Amino acid sequence: MPPLLFQILCVSPFQDLQRFENVLTCISSDIEGYLTGLSKWWKKERGCVKCEVERYTGNTAAMGVRGLQSFLESHCGQACYSVNIGKVADEYTRRTSKTPLIVIDGMSCLRKLYGKLNWIVGGQWKGYIEHFQDFYKSLKAHNIKVVFFFDGNTPERKRETWTHRRRENLKDVTAYFNIIRTNKELEHGKHFFLPTGLAAFTPLIVKDILECEVFTCMEECDKAVAEYAKKYGAMGILGQDSDYVIYNTAHYYFSINHLNLETLDTIMYDRNALSRHLHLSVDQLPVLSCLIGNDVIHQEQLILFHQQSLKVTAPHHHRHTQRPPPEILIPKVATFMNTQPPMEQLVHQLPLLARAVFRDENKAPLLVEGIKMYQLDIDGPDEFTEKPEDQPGMDIMERVRIRHIESILGRHLFAILRGEPYESSTTLEDYSSNLPSGALVFQPLRARVYMILQKSCRDAWTQVPEWCMYSGNQLKEADFVDPVELEGGTPSLEELWEGDNDLKWKTFLACIHPVLSETRIRSFPPHIVVPVAILFYLQCSQTKPILKDWEMNALIAAILSPLREDLNQIRAIALPRIDARAVHVAAIFMKGLVNFYFLIAACDFPVDRKYVVPWAFWDGKVFHHYYLRAKSGAKIDDLCEHKEEILKLFLDIKTMVVPHIPPPPVIPKPPAESPEPKGSSPEDSPHKRHRRGHSNASTVSPPQTPLPPTSLAINQNSTPSKVASQASSPTASPSSPHLNKQVAKSAHMSPPPRSPVAKAAAAGKSPAKSPKKAAS
Repeated sequence: MPPLLFQILCVSPFQDLQRFENVLTCISSDIEGYLTGLSKWWKKERGCVKCEVERYTGNTAAMGVRGLQSFLESHCGQACYSVNIGKVADEYTRRTSKTPLIVIDGMSCLRKLYGKLNWIVGGQWKGYIEHFQDFYKSLKAHNIKVVFFFDGNTPERKRETWTHRRRENLKDVTAYFNIIRTNKELEHGKHFFLPTGLAAFTPLIVKDILECEVFTCMEECDKAVAEYAKKYGAMGILGQDSDYVIYNTAHYYFSINHLNLETLDTIMYDRNALSRHLHLSVDQLPVLSCLIGNDVIHQEQLILFHQQSLKVTAPHHHRHTQRPPPEILIPKVATFMNTQPPMEQLVHQLPLLARAVFRDENKAPLLVEGIKMYQLDIDGPDEFTEKPEDQPGMDIMERVRIRHIESILGRHLFAILRGEPYESSTTLEDYSSNLPSGALVFQPLRARVYMILQKSCRDAWTQVPEWCMYSGNQLKEADFVDPVELEGGTPSLEELWEGDNDLKWKTFLACIHPVLSETRIRSFPPHIVVPVAILFYLQCSQTKPILKDWEMNALIAAILSPLREDLNQIRAIALPRIDARAVHVAAIFMKGLVNFYFLIAACDFPVDRKYVVPWAFWDGKVFHHYYLRAKSGAKIDDLCEHKEEILKLFLDIKTMVVPHIPPPPVIPKPPAESPEPKGSSPEDSPHKRHRRGHSNASTVSPPQTPLPPTSLAINQNSTPSKVASQASSPTASPSSPHLNKQVAKSAHMSPPPRSPVAKAAAAGKSPAKSPKKAAS
């Protein structure tokens, strides 16, 4: 602290006002210098803090314009200021006599609306719904109408970014499990990860509980949000994507990250003020975005331009990100823009601009694509509101498209039908354990659904590319999955959607297990049919059951528990500790629910949609409560809270599941004769030993030595030709398909894929029209 500033803080009380004024005059320059230095330090460190915040909360948000949000918040106060959404809406209504409309980027709201609920144990759905309802009630108090948009599939141009984020998420998940295993507490605000299924089921909360308009896009929703807001004269957009500053759309762009859900105070980003600050016109902002770095033109492609033309050198780079700080880069790009001709001329001179930026006129199409990304089409037909009713007899592709847009199907079904990949993000799974990853557990189920879709697709694809994060997968390339025919034949989407309910039920159950239709599962209360089916799949459709018997007891008890119905009782539960395996089991179960929704949607909902959502039967905190009790030896009667009706249903479920659990595999005894010395036979070569270990890993037992807690369990090799080397890798999970390209058959399994995770090269097929080539 500066000495003079220290003096004023120590002098108390002042004898008279004149003396106080004299001291202030003497140290005014000292104070100003001190505060300026403090401000510079905070703004610099804020970049680091922001990077950490985005690491924990940005796993669903679009990248946008690199550094623009930080620049607005820290260095452009006139374009980033506090507002109250309620007051803005009231003033808007008074001035225009219109109902204020806010278009909401739903994916950016997940973290804010989940709030302080326990996120590690598998999702607290009733509490999450309560947050949504309270938020919606606050908006309705000001007569605000809302429309939600959610993302579809990731566009292939962003595949590299998507895979990079999944690997970064994996580092966070590994760190969280290390914290859990050392019995330390996860800190709210510092640690966070979206519970499995939150993004998948939130559109149904908006649709079925809030009864708001909600749309799911084909790709990322930011452009659809901007176009809808522009076309229908929305008062504002609520989200967290700096691209909304660039789009020439609704005037008010409100920040969801800074929103106080109770008071509706937040900050808004003002594109007009930003343009004035940079001495640009609003129509120049798309080019500004391209020259800073955005989703089309990555900042890495602009390094030479930034260093040589703009003179942004290494000493200017941020010490944490090794990128030029936005407070230096953005004004320099704006200055460069001011040397260029007006936009109406510049758009016809993009080859010259490409020469100046990339040293290559042939890269002008990259600039065209980057600028075109921000051009809004408000005169063309609106695919969200101007669409026909879904009716039997219509073209099946059109029916699927309508249901996709209306957020009925989830985001995968229509994408796969169009030949796009299936995606499964990083989840809260312990990659150092012997439990398999949910993405792999349910892959045979998806393969059967793919056959339903293949029979209705217009393009002759023969495999489905999958981008799934699991142990042993570096996401260097997609896995290719063969569709699998059901015993007795697989119906098409047309047959299912226009057929009777018995066909829908029969197909639904056959995709899970061939004998499930012979059980009494349809006699159970409708809200527990789906969780019981998931449990049956986990225990009976694998080569060996996924869950231990007492874990199955905990899962059934949590599903049937009356605690789950009362939000106050859920809040009152105090978990004495967090169990790492319970977290993983919950993630597998919720991944199963996402996959089962995919199946049930393809079968045209033999089970009503309101019973295929987590809040109908699941709360992660309740499950963790019963898991700890069951692990401590609680009897079944205790887990059923000594309620006779719960105990009866509990026993009915176990009686249905247990007889179909496959018996433990028989381990053959070693031959009586003495084995040959090592290396004396080709059978004992390293390659052969790897092959034998590879075979046993997936069909007999997990490896004796578990993965080290600090490893990320990701293999360096993923091509089929390197299976042997992968099998010997200490970081490869026994559940990884890179260790076993053939799924072992059991007496209770329907025929699995011939090659469930075969790469396209290994499949040896040349389809008439193959799916998109996986990006590296």
